[in-house]
Amino acid sequence: MLIKICGITTPEMARKVAASGVDYIGLLFTKHSPRQIDLATAKQICEVVKDYDTQVVGVFFDESQEQIQAIDAALSLDVIQLHGDAPRAAIANFTHKPIIYVADGKALPAELNPAKDFILYEKITPDSTIPFRYFIAGGIDKDNVLARIAEANPAGVDLSSGVEITRGVKDYGKIREFLALVKPTYYGAFGGMYVPELLIEPLHDLTKAYHEIALGNEFQAEFINLLKNYVGRPTALTEVKNFAKAIGLKHVYLKREDLTHTGAHKINNALGQCLLAKKMGKTRIIAETGAGQHGVATATACAMLGLECKVYMGDVDVKRQAPNVAKMRLLGAEVISVTDGSATLKDAVNEALRDWASSYETTHYCLGTALGPYPFPQICARFQSVIGNEAKAQFAEQTGSKPDLVIACVGGGSNAIGVFQAFIPDEEIKLVGVEAGGYGTGVGENAARFQSGRLGVLHGNRTYVLQTQDGQIADTHSVSAGLDYAAVGPQHSDLFATGRASYDVASDQEALHAFQLLTSSEGIIPALESSHALAYLIRIAKDLPSDCKVLVNLSGRGDKDLPGLLERGLIHVAH
Repeated sequence: MLIKICGITTPEMARKVAASGVDYIGLLFTKHSPRQIDLATAKQICEVVKDYDTQVVGVFFDESQEQIQAIDAALSLDVIQLHGDAPRAAIANFTHKPIIYVADGKALPAELNPAKDFILYEKITPDSTIPFRYFIAGGIDKDNVLARIAEANPAGVDLSSGVEITRGVKDYGKIREFLALVKPTYYGAFGGMYVPELLIEPLHDLTKAYHEIALGNEFQAEFINLLKNYVGRPTALTEVKNFAKAIGLKHVYLKREDLTHTGAHKINNALGQCLLAKKMGKTRIIAETGAGQHGVATATACAMLGLECKVYMGDVDVKRQAPNVAKMRLLGAEVISVTDGSATLKDAVNEALRDWASSYETTHYCLGTALGPYPFPQICARFQSVIGNEAKAQFAEQTGSKPDLVIACVGGGSNAIGVFQAFIPDEEIKLVGVEAGGYGTGVGENAARFQSGRLGVLHGNRTYVLQTQDGQIADTHSVSAGLDYAAVGPQHSDLFATGRASYDVASDQEALHAFQLLTSSEGIIPALESSHALAYLIRIAKDLPSDCKVLVNLSGRGDKDLPGLLERGLIHVAH
């Protein structure tokens, strides 16, 4: 479904809607409209949207052929929209560009080309027999848009007053609300369901079960009870005064996901998905894992719920996360070592998807992070949102205020999206995701998707992906297995594109330093993944006000990392 927002009047609004994945923005030049803009503003708008996929439409009501041509020459419009009698009469002069032609019930002009042009229906019923794609417009808002789409079956919708605060002033919140309704499989421009046809049916079944079962009161009550009495929630919010003093700050708090049963945030999502799978009648669970924490969490949930479990894990990760491999096998899971490709998380996901494609009738794929095809990112974000909801309430209780800065490491992105969720609406709170900077900036030396990645599709969703020059998925590197992945969850891509969150990197060495500093100053051994978030805070602490209130999501504990770090000589223990 194509989305066109008509009557954009400011460069900032243009940038925000373009970043949100709107397909077209319409600029009005007629003096009879409250949405009229001048040529200078239009040039600014064209400049700010040029880096996005959004196309700029010049909308003309009463301008002469010469006026339209002059505006087009100044702006290099992508599309020309013709309304009134004079603009439509001049159609022959604009056939070199895509045209949106406003229908009036009369015969369509012969100059229109079905291969590139659209018809727009405002006040009359669409003619579905014509060979053109068409938009619908006029009185569309969030309350009627789905019914209008079902009735008219258009290629796109054209919105204006339905997403305004007052006449001529657009409401970004309403635009986002509209996008979520019309493109429910996406976060702005990111997400979707890019899978072989064989997987469409199980994804639709999962979507239906998620809405009808997982969001229901009975399921939620059972899930909350398990989080409390099995997982050990709520987890603590710990002020780390010694660590804060060591880096020159006064107020640093850790959300202690390391204190959950299994030692990381992964259990929140794994338990929720396995419980849902059991209620769907599935008897077998498959999962992928990098650091091993999701594998352990899934194996744990399966043992408790009486489900068969198979975990795919890259051979490199099997070797560097031996304690977690032993735990999974002790819990009754079959661990499959994947030797293809780089033998890390990407390759484990590939094998898990192949398995699911041939076994979905009895099997649920418990995807461990906030990416993949719809509805997986939404499901994971929902089950992990308990982190942020708890942290927000605990922070207010302990400090009487809210954090100034929330930081989390980002691999696929589940722990970060879990803690961010509660704070996204409050734009006074800065959100920062920290990726793996590895040991360099070259291809294969890091896992920094927002630093050097570009738009692509991997494992079922459109997002930022690390790629080679010819578009192949690049190898990645991180000292932490859980961040060693070429793509990132689509909601993070949306938060990055729209500017609501920022993303930085921490190198292997910075993470190792943070690992040792927190351990020695507070008696808390963090996971290497979480150490990246701490490392970023250490680096920027000198630039923050000393009384800045910081919340860091400590996504897991470092027991799993110790054997590998000691074996490779990356940390040293005093005798």
